[in-house]
Amino acid sequence: MACVEYEFQFVVDGVGVDDEAVVDVVHEEFDGLLTRHRDRHLLDVSETGANTIDAAHRIVVRLRRALPGLRLLRIDPDLVGVSDIAERTGRTRQNVQQWVNGERRAGKERFPAPEGVAGRSPVWRWGDVNAWLAGIGEGDGVHVPTREEALQIDYLLPHWRRTLDDGLPLVNVVAAAEYDEYGEGRGAVRKLLEGTLAVPGVLESISAFPRLEQQRLTVVCAVLTDRLDSVVSRIGHDETWAVLAFVGPNGELHLQPLGTREAQGTVPLSRLGLGPDATVGDLLLVQTNGPDRPVAPMTPVGLD
Repeated sequence: MACVEYEFQFVVDGVGVDDEAVVDVVHEEFDGLLTRHRDRHLLDVSETGANTIDAAHRIVVRLRRALPGLRLLRIDPDLVGVSDIAERTGRTRQNVQQWVNGERRAGKERFPAPEGVAGRSPVWRWGDVNAWLAGIGEGDGVHVPTREEALQIDYLLPHWRRTLDDGLPLVNVVAAAEYDEYGEGRGAVRKLLEGTLAVPGVLESISAFPRLEQQRLTVVCAVLTDRLDSVVSRIGHDETWAVLAFVGPNGELHLQPLGTREAQGTVPLSRLGLGPDATVGDLLLVQTNGPDRPVAPMTPVGLD
């Protein structure tokens, strides 16, 4: 899974810049920065992920493990005016105003709409501006959340906090593949999975699956024709365990624990009589009609 580094600036509480132990953890474990601006504490950290939400998901888990007392309240919008944009891009105010007015635009995308007004001047989210600049070859190469992404993270943060407070893992749901003709089928699996996870006790049962990372669990949604090696490619670079979700021929949802070759205690595919080209459907057949005896669905399977 290709990963990109994203930078986040969270508004936080539960910690302070006067706590040297916290400041040291932020700096040494996250290469981050904790600052205070008037009555707010801001935390600047970065994390890699397949997309902005995935990276936010990862950094929330890491921060919870290292700093249990930290509360992430929301993404700071990092509002900028024309002068700020000029300073960050090394352009003149006139150049920036021409971008805003649509007079100097290399692409067809209009300059982002302002987030609001400070005094009498419009202000924009830097994430939106930087994404627009990247589209015309003027970006700084730093990936920060856009307005839409920041609002989604703000919405998810309380849910993630409650889940971790309950001692349950944050579930990261991904598709086994993208941009092919089976996307609708994987979407149906995801919808069925989300409904199933809402049933009391289900997430607790999945949490009992063997894995090293106890606060994060990746679930890969697949269709029967998906190759198992494509499932492996969707497991995070820092993970060795995941759960495969797929729908059987009778519309039933299957949840199969999987491990990479580094995972301990798994049954290798070769021992199940499956080769490198095996599909999810092949695994289902082995589970129900194994050559010697059925393979229990909850048997952790090791993927190469």
